[in-house]
Amino acid sequence: GEFEVGEDLVYVLVAGGHRKNVFPVLEEAVDRYKKEAPIVKKEEIITSKGEKKAYWASEK
Repeated sequence: GEFEVGEDLVYVLVAGGHRKNVFPVLEEAVDRYKKEAPIVKKEEIITSKGEKKAYWASEK
């Protein structure tokens, strides 16, 4: 799908009896998501000449 700039892409929810027990789990979940989720980013721009261009962020 398409997302706008600043739009939330994912929510990570954890629950526990105490913050100190939950924060490490939250950190691990976010780190795993960043490493393992197949997220690709295509940027679409309009140049100063008014031309539409698109590229994958990994090509920049």
